[in-house]
Amino acid sequence: MEMIAKFKTIGFAIALGLFMFACSQETQTETNEEVNETQTEMTEANAEARTTYDDFDAWVRTNTERSETVTADEYREMRTEYRRRESELERESSNWDEETRRAWENTKADWNEFENKVQQRLGNIEDVDVDVDVQRENNN
Repeated sequence: MEMIAKFKTIGFAIALGLFMFACSQETQTETNEEVNETQTEMTEANAEARTTYDDFDAWVRTNTERSETVTADEYREMRTEYRRRESELERESSNWDEETRRAWENTKADWNEFENKVQQRLGNIEDVDVDVDVQRENNN
């Protein structure tokens, strides 16, 4: 009887060991799958962010080439568009990789240089044109 009990104990120990091994393998597989999914999502998010940035960078490069020919009205429109797009990208930039952040800083520097050239050529251009009718105010 003792021998049967020992065999049962050894059998249960082996079964428990195999069960534990199978569970840990399953857990490892699930964990690896979750890690792979997360990495894929992060890669896709980085690719999307980079595409958004690349589109904006192309827009900046195209417009900064016009610093010698842009009119005041065109410049106001471009500056408004730049500020809108810049604020959108600033919100997203905390999730970017280091390379994209450096490129972003270079793009902002290019735009700043463009603004300086345009303002040097056209003078200080305000966002709002104020047309004041001085005579009407004096007649009151």
